[in-house]
Amino acid sequence: MKKIILAAMAAMIFSAAWSCGEKASEPVSESSADISEEATEPETEPLIIDPEGNILLEKPTERERDIEQTADFSYEIIDGGAVVTGYTGELTDVTVPDTLGGAPVTEIGYYAFEAKYDITSVTLPESVKIIGEGAFMDCGSMASINIPTALEGVDRGAFVSCTSLTSVRLPATVKYVHEEAFTACEALTELYIENPDLAYENWGLEELPQLTVYAPAGSAAYNWITAKGLAAQELS
Repeated sequence: MKKIILAAMAAMIFSAAWSCGEKASEPVSESSADISEEATEPETEPLIIDPEGNILLEKPTERERDIEQTADFSYEIIDGGAVVTGYTGELTDVTVPDTLGGAPVTEIGYYAFEAKYDITSVTLPESVKIIGEGAFMDCGSMASINIPTALEGVDRGAFVSCTSLTSVRLPATVKYVHEEAFTACEALTELYIENPDLAYENWGLEELPQLTVYAPAGSAAYNWITAKGLAAQELS
């Protein structure tokens, strides 16, 4: 009798152990594991890169361009001012008009005169505030250009490879000159900087051994030039 009872108890224990083993071996739900893993992964924003390869902090504003054309110039009106977008004339001594489309010319747009090799001189109206990126890039015969007395900024690479340009005067109104503005301007011998607060930002001057920079004593530009051992003269 005892053997029968013991056998029955053994069978019950074996059955219970088998059932527990099956439950313990059940796999963890894949959906819950995926949710946990996804919750720990940080979200990353895709990089925004412009056509020149620059990484932008935010997507640039897109707008439709409304380009107008005269006999010699293309332009667009932005915020009440005319931005020169191109030169289609054949003159070698170019005078940009005071107004286009009834609006004052306030900016020479990016790459507006790029690679106009035959141009020897450019006269800008006093209304111009900005000389845009690459505006006169590769104008290899341009020996002179006036800088308007109310100019506020010179953008990146504005005068790159203007290999005949000899002298440039930046008035006190200029708040910034961006990188590579004068890179490969091999004939440049005089650069006048009137704003004492205008800081140097890799303009390409280190590669111009014939250049003398004229700037106020103790100014940001003067201190940088003298620290680099380049030629400098005090501008009174």
